[in-house]
Amino acid sequence: MAHKSVKLSESLVELAISDAENAMRSTPMQIEYYYRLGRLAEQYDDLPISMIKSLMTSTKEKADIPFSFDR
Repeated sequence: MAHKSVKLSESLVELAISDAENAMRSTPMQIEYYYRLGRLAEQYDDLPISMIKSLMTSTKEKADIPFSFDR
């Protein structure tokens, strides 16, 4: 994974720190989560945020399960 420094407002970082603690994520993971959620919300602006969050969770859970197709 590439690491780059970016400048973020102090208020955004403080919110991310607080939300990360509540969600049991690291601050960088929380900011990545916000980015992915926001990106999907813009792509699928007809879906409610709650549905987008559910899809993000279910997709991640399914990705961790090995898949085999038997005929």
